[in-house]
Amino acid sequence: MRRFRFRLEKFLELRRWKEREKEIALAKVLGEVLLLEKRIAEIAEEIAASLFGQFRMHAPGAGAGHEGRIDVEAMARRELYAQRLSRERECKRRVLVVKNRELEEARARYLEASKERKVLDKLRERREAEYYEHAIDEEFKEIDDMNTASSTRQGW
Repeated sequence: MRRFRFRLEKFLELRRWKEREKEIALAKVLGEVLLLEKRIAEIAEEIAASLFGQFRMHAPGAGAGHEGRIDVEAMARRELYAQRLSRERECKRRVLVVKNRELEEARARYLEASKERKVLDKLRERREAEYYEHAIDEEFKEIDDMNTASSTRQGW
């Protein structure tokens, strides 16, 4: 029995390649989104740590002549630092909104490419099943013909 050969195999390979390309693009955008989300969370932690440090007072006996004093300069620096981090966080959030849109578009492109490939895969599977079913039927017919011819020659 001859092996099945799908005439659209090259086209199917092209669809697989395009699907893989879209999958890689989706993974790239997803990675960017995850990094942005991680950075936003880190910034929030930095802001909280900075503000917590602002309200902490030096412990008694921690340093010579610093018991119970509030360092106004340090407070101002921490406040400016927190403001800068807040601006950076807002900037990252705006970028994240754009990247999430890109992610949805990349996901849609990937799903479309996947659907196109699956259509050809199903067609290939169906044609292969039909081919082998037909080949088996032909083989049975040949065997039946040989048996009929053999019984005719023997004079049954």
